[in-house]
Amino acid sequence: MTTKQSVGYHSIVALFSPSETRQPATIRAANVAAKLHSQVTLAHIAETSEAADSIRLNELTAEHSEIVQTKRAQGSLLEIVRLADEVSGDLIVLDSGLYGQLQPLLQESSETACDHGECDALVVRNTTDADDENVVDYRHIVVAADLNDQGLMTIYKAVRMAKRYNARLTLLNVVDNFADDKEKASAAKNLRLRGLEAFTSVIEGLKVEKEVVVTSESVDRAVSAYSAQQQSDLVVIGSHRFHGLCVLLGSTAKHVIENGNCDVLVVHE
Repeated sequence: MTTKQSVGYHSIVALFSPSETRQPATIRAANVAAKLHSQVTLAHIAETSEAADSIRLNELTAEHSEIVQTKRAQGSLLEIVRLADEVSGDLIVLDSGLYGQLQPLLQESSETACDHGECDALVVRNTTDADDENVVDYRHIVVAADLNDQGLMTIYKAVRMAKRYNARLTLLNVVDNFADDKEKASAAKNLRLRGLEAFTSVIEGLKVEKEVVVTSESVDRAVSAYSAQQQSDLVVIGSHRFHGLCVLLGSTAKHVIENGNCDVLVVHE
């Protein structure tokens, strides 16, 4: 079983976005670090160095004590992998705008560029809200995980986040078969609910809601629809097919990030 010590984030890397005046990824990274008692490295990757960027970087460092250093690099956004390696980063935080720029680079890159250990990725939704510099703590976290040993790490990390934020936590499991057969759908739902009960029985100090969705749609669509309906502000999903930052290439992760309305944490299982 996964130990409690192995599910925390100790070295968070936030990717600075020159086009974002509010810097939602950096502010969220500092917020997470404060909750988890960890530290943030602010990473600035650009083709050229602009004076305005340096001023904003200094401002962010002064405003957030969780930011302990700034790393700079010239080149493509894939440099974030090297920078994360330098500081033993276990979580990379980026906003949805940079995620859109990074996606095609990851798809075209070699396996080496994606093979950054067991690093997780948090994609922070860009917002036009005027008060997003005073970032709101996560209040409802939905974790969508398979009921197997691989899914345990995803669930434990979601549990840790929920405890630190004192947030509501919903453990979601999606059954994408039998939707047209009511009898089979009911049997499948009851079976999964028993599985969720077994998973939550080992979680101490936190009330966990359990939900099974039987659908004829794909899993990724069901997760997006459920999180939107429940107005969750963080979805946690796992990825066991991809390594490193390439966890962002998973079909479920991609759909939820691009079609959801909240932050998405993708856990390397």
